[in-house]
Amino acid sequence: MEDMILFIKKYPEMILDAIRATQRADLPSYKAGRDYNKILVCGMGGSAIGGDLLKNLLRDFLGPSSALPIESIEVSRQYRLPSNVDKKTLIFCVSYSGNTEETLSQFVEARKSGHKIIAITSDGRLKDWCAQLGVPLIELPRGFVPRAAMPYLFIPLVEYVAGDFLRKDLEESIRVLETIRKDMKEMENIEKAADLMKDHWIAIYGPDDLEAVARRAKTQINENSKLPATWAVFPELCHNEIVGYEDNDLNMDLYVVILRDDINEDEPMKVRIETIREIIQSRVKGVVELYAVGKSKLSRMLSLLFYVDLLSCHLAVAGEKAPEKTENIDKLKTVLREKINLQEKLERELI
Repeated sequence: MEDMILFIKKYPEMILDAIRATQRADLPSYKAGRDYNKILVCGMGGSAIGGDLLKNLLRDFLGPSSALPIESIEVSRQYRLPSNVDKKTLIFCVSYSGNTEETLSQFVEARKSGHKIIAITSDGRLKDWCAQLGVPLIELPRGFVPRAAMPYLFIPLVEYVAGDFLRKDLEESIRVLETIRKDMKEMENIEKAADLMKDHWIAIYGPDDLEAVARRAKTQINENSKLPATWAVFPELCHNEIVGYEDNDLNMDLYVVILRDDINEDEPMKVRIETIREIIQSRVKGVVELYAVGKSKLSRMLSLLFYVDLLSCHLAVAGEKAPEKTENIDKLKTVLREKINLQEKLERELI
């Protein structure tokens, strides 16, 4: 249990190491607007979340005449590439283990179709295939549980696509995380919240420009804490989800975590969030708010990611669960390997 928490507290060092790993890699100098105008990130679970985070981070800077001449950033969690992929799409195939069959399947399809590919992995077939076929690769250090390696799966995307543009933001993010991990009072608050929330359903809410952080929080709680969790975003949840709190005793076993970015909350968003909190707080077990830290959008996203990742691990500790174990996923992978053995089929098709 303690190892996962220690990994998370090393996020500042991981960010710096991820930047250096990207800079060391022998990557093509593709330029947005010239060589590609769309980005597709292929991945699953913790290896896909970097694409969601990149999409949230850069959405205000995208467009043909904007700071980054990129039309769209999408994430594919499928066996097949989306139908809108074309020769102007830069494809990142991301799998920490290098053996995620959905990602490998998309890699094979992209390779056979002649698309631009950059792989991000630490090992496995993906690494081997890149070496055999000369596909550009950002190689990550081994030895992590993928969901505890978030900076390695997110920061290389930022560095390659917008590193020069966001250099100061990357540097600020490292400083912010170094500061908050030393804040003993905040660390104690996370532990206390986890102790209260253990053995309960959890809902994660946040503004729409933190959608990826909310999704990450939900999946971290599922995998690390072994608890059921959901996520939704403002303002959309104001038009549907809040109705589920009307006269429903089932919610009295629910904790709600609200992600706050008070610097970037305009007045309508702030009023919505605080009104919803007032409406539901007497109808649920409890409400916990987590506030972003820093000036840049990147640092504020990463500070919240740091908090929710720690929260999920402390929930595991409080509930006497092993955050590194995922028995149901392991059982599913075993059955798929025995009945389908897709990796072998893909290798025969590719090599």
